[in-house]
Formats: sequence, structure tokens, C-alpha cells
Amino acid sequence: MMNCINQFRMTSDRARVAIFALSCLFTIPAGLAAQQTSNPPSNQSTSAPPANVQRWEDDFSGDKLDEAKWERYSLEGGAGKIAVSDGQLQQRGTNNSRAGVRTKNTFDADRFVVEATVAKVGVRYPELGSSGPPPGNAIVTVLFGGRADRIEWLMTSEGRLEAWLMRDDKSERLDSKSLGTREKSPRLAVARRGDQVYFMLNGQTGLEKTIKSLPSTFSVMLYGFGSSENNWDSVTVQTLKR
Repeated sequence: MMNCINQFRMTSDRARVAIFALSCLFTIPAGLAAQQTSNPPSNQSTSAPPANVQRWEDDFSGDKLDEAKWERYSLEGGAGKIAVSDGQLQQRGTNNSRAGVRTKNTFDADRFVVEATVAKVGVRYPELGSSGPPPGNAIVTVLFGGRADRIEWLMTSEGRLEAWLMRDDKSERLDSKSLGTREKSPRLAVARRGDQVYFMLNGQTGLEKTIKSLPSTFSVMLYGFGSSENNWDSVTVQTLKR
């Protein structure tokens, strides 16, 4: 697995991205992965999940939030603007809040890939006495056990990437403060295989951590801290069938 890197490389090879992400759920022999990437069968979609993988997704194609899939949710503070327009989930919270949307589905798996495509990350509203608006962020959050315990993988409006673990009311930053990207609309993913957790961008792993004793039940939350403008194109959750 790749070590922490300062700058993620870009790729347009969707087949390789799909194979790499799903390899976090189960082992794919290196030779087979290379063969599937270079010579995909013409009559088979390489991005289709295997039969033992369950897939949940939303591309925000309607004119309002799908209430069968999502609910408004706040970890802290009041809710702000939430709208679906032009194929995007568009959100902007209030000062010092941690509010957004959470999946109504509760998933149960210790092997999964959660991937969300960022459409836009905007700065926060200027604070009283500040010289300018502070950076905003867009956060992919995996909430465990129906509580506030969670893993967060975020991108700031400056292109910085941060990985966090919140457990038992304690916060721990997991990355080395050296990750970033020039891509404005990347795919952020959190993948888990047992005690191994992978933080990914566009199908490439920038950080791998061992985190023990995580619950198997989880939901997914999308939000930005405070008044961050955070818009999303799509989200996909893939879990290994039990």
C-alpha cells in the first residue's frame, strides 16, 4: 500500500479506480488486477460490483433531498442551508456548527468503501475581527454505532486533506499534515478492511491506519464545519455481504 504522499496523482482510468477501491474489501491477485485494468472485457462493465458486494448510492438527480435515503443531522449547533439542485447536494451551515445530512440506512460490515464526489468547497463566512474569510471544508464522515464516534476525511478550500478519528469524546488527527491536492472536484473515500482503514482520493490511498475495536454498524454523513460551502455530486457505499 502507498505511503503518505504530499501530492496525489490524477487518473482518468475508472476501471483501475474501481478495482483498487474494491481491493480494500477483499484481496485481488496483482496479476488479475493488472489484466482487468489493461484489457477489460468489451461486454462487461469493470465498475460493476462483484456479486458479494452490496451497493448503496445517490447521485442527487432530483429536485430535493431524497427523504427515503437521507435525514438532516447535527453533531453540534443548528442546521443551515441544505438543497438539491443541478444534480448536486448543496450545503452551507452556520457558524461553529457541525450539521449536514446523514444516511437513514445503517450499514453493518467491517469491510466497506464509502466514496463521495466533491462538487465544490467554499470558504466560510468572515468572523468578527478577522482579516478575511477562513478556509472552508467538505467532510466525508463515517459514524459508528449510532453515536458521535466517527472517522472523518476532509478537503479544505485550499486543497489540504485531513484525516481524523473521534472516539470517546477525544479527537486525534491521523495524517502528517502533508497531504493535499490541486483537484477541485475529487472523489474522497474511506475504506475499511477489519482493523485497517484507508483514506483515499480518486482511488489512490494516501494514508493507511490501524484502528482497533471499531463497531461494524455505521452510517454516512456529509457536512462542512461551520459556514463552509460544501457541495456534492454523488455518494456510494459498498459493503461486503455477510
